[in-house]
Amino acid sequence: MNINDKKEAFIASFFYIRGYSMNRLNIIFITAILYTNLFAYEYINFGKFKDDISIFKQHDIKKLSEKFLGIEYVSNTLSNDKIDTSKENLIINFDALDCFTFIDTIEALKSAKNKEDFRNKLINTRYKNGIVSYHTRNHFFSDWLLKKNILDITCKLGECKKSIKYLNKNEKYLKEIPTIQRTISYIEPKDINITKLHTGDYIGIYTQKDDLDVTHTGIIIKKSNKVYIRHASSLEKKIIDSDFFEYTKNQVGVIVFRSL
Repeated sequence: MNINDKKEAFIASFFYIRGYSMNRLNIIFITAILYTNLFAYEYINFGKFKDDISIFKQHDIKKLSEKFLGIEYVSNTLSNDKIDTSKENLIINFDALDCFTFIDTIEALKSAKNKEDFRNKLINTRYKNGIVSYHTRNHFFSDWLLKKNILDITCKLGECKKSIKYLNKNEKYLKEIPTIQRTISYIEPKDINITKLHTGDYIGIYTQKDDLDVTHTGIIIKKSNKVYIRHASSLEKKIIDSDFFEYTKNQVGVIVFRSL
């Protein structure tokens, strides 16, 4: 895809999520208005992995994500609480991760061959159509299901339930992102057939709020005949392993995705 194609894809994506139908001529006319994002910058910090190319040779998600244990948890790593919807900066910071940037970093790293390949894979994991913009960012865990290589395996783990969500209703969490009606499948932890869980599955902690899908995310890790959630913990302020059953015992349910 050349730069002009990417620009048009960005415009089309911007209007698609708002329910508009755009033809090529319309896109050309509004190009100048929406190109402000082209002036965004990139912040790329590989932290302790700056000179460590071994992370691009390790495709075992258990061993790969283990390298991140102890890395600092920082909330809102993509915005730092300051949201400029007209300009989305590409942030790659291995020294500070939240629960969502942790999983998209691992998803991109597991098949990356080098730093540039990782950068491109992260963009395609974090953003719709590989276009870096606030409006095309995958803000919700369930947005990952728009990707062809992500499967929702929640209902394959046992008896599941479904609920209809109105994500970001009335722009409660995200300005300029319209309400998204979506059916969410979730399962109570006690009903999960643990043998069907795989190391590397992605887990979201389901919430009963009708305008949100999950409150936290992590990665399933199996070791020593036990199941853990590897996640960027806001309580411990770092990436840790938590016992799956202990962590989820008071949760309404979980959502589980598998990357192909």
